[in-house]
Amino acid sequence: MIYRSLAFLGLAMFLAGYVANALYLRNLNKEKGSEERGKTTNSKIIMSVITITLLLDTIAVVMGKSYLPIMAKAGGFYLTFLSGIISVWAYADRREKSKDHDSRFKKIGVYRYSRNPLYLALDLLIIGLTLMYCQFYTIISAAAAVIFFHICIVVKEKEISKKHPEEFAKYKEDVSAYYGFGKISFKKCVSAAYLLLIIWCVLYLATLLVYAGPFLSWNWIWIFIGIFALIRYIMLRRDILGLRKHKIPMAIRIIYYSVFGIGLAIFTYVEANICAAMNTVPEDDLEYVIVLGAGLKGTTPTAPLVKRIEEGFRYMSENPDTILVASGGQGFNESISEAECIKRELVRMGIDENRIVLEDRSVSTIQNLEFSLEIIGNPDASVGIITNSFHEYRAMQIAKRAGYTNAHYVPAETLFPVGIHYMLREFFGVVRFWMDPLI
Repeated sequence: MIYRSLAFLGLAMFLAGYVANALYLRNLNKEKGSEERGKTTNSKIIMSVITITLLLDTIAVVMGKSYLPIMAKAGGFYLTFLSGIISVWAYADRREKSKDHDSRFKKIGVYRYSRNPLYLALDLLIIGLTLMYCQFYTIISAAAAVIFFHICIVVKEKEISKKHPEEFAKYKEDVSAYYGFGKISFKKCVSAAYLLLIIWCVLYLATLLVYAGPFLSWNWIWIFIGIFALIRYIMLRRDILGLRKHKIPMAIRIIYYSVFGIGLAIFTYVEANICAAMNTVPEDDLEYVIVLGAGLKGTTPTAPLVKRIEEGFRYMSENPDTILVASGGQGFNESISEAECIKRELVRMGIDENRIVLEDRSVSTIQNLEFSLEIIGNPDASVGIITNSFHEYRAMQIAKRAGYTNAHYVPAETLFPVGIHYMLREFFGVVRFWMDPLI
């Protein structure tokens, strides 16, 4: 329901800007001569394509069905939301441009970044809605519409180029057809990447607040990344425009790029290992599996713990000789131990309680695994570690340090879109583990 409401919000924002702009242009054309009114047929064709495309997308939203994962829906909403902002922004700037008769090629507001902001907004809306509510007919109509609108841009700009060759050529050098700053260069590409990162941080932080609330640990990291990206974007834009008065000394630049490069390489290595662990297929017929605790609300398991319990149930059902160690003590605001909760849920789901052993003293992952190994009694036993998939890689490193010699990944589902935040946070957990031999 939440995504359906957000989809309609994005549609409403876009249509508000688009209809306002269309009405404004209609009134403006009435004041001009027959030359402008001669374009009515083309406008009707374009409006018909837009109407049909949006109608199909609206039907998909009403049906509320999608065959793509939840992150596709979140990404689709981001694009839909941006389309609404761009369309309203374009309308406001179009009015400003029209006040000056010679302002066709003036770089005002959104027209500093896009020669065709309304087409850009429309493309984002169509693609966003297709990601949110993916149906066969929405994919086909979206692809056809995007191609059609691109042809419209090409035809329109050829006509403009014939009438205003010099002015339009200069405008094209400075502003891209969809988004950008004229001719492509490395710095422009990097600045565009930083701008997208800023937008992502804002929208993803809003997503985290909706899904997990303001008290999710490490929420602030997205604010930090967004501020860093904003500073770099401003610096690059000033450099591109020739506004920087003083060049940064070469020594400082070498240090910065070296540290940044090393950090990026480490980050890529860690996240690649996290992703590999997330997608590991568990081995069958392990002697033991350990379900790591993940917090309770009273006696109710949190969403991450539910996924771990479900994976434990699946594995125990498919491997009848395996013994499960339910691991986790009783924390603050928890009415029972996490181990007891895991056992209760598994028994309720149909697992024989004689196949479940409790480890109810631990308060951290290292204690989960150390105390569980004391119960198992054999470091060479084949043991599967059940935790949310983003946490598997670090849990396995901790298991090796705790003395396990035959441990295996048994990844439970990671909940998205919040899972992206967990994957980023896990990077710092892995680095901290490397640096602290006592963990």
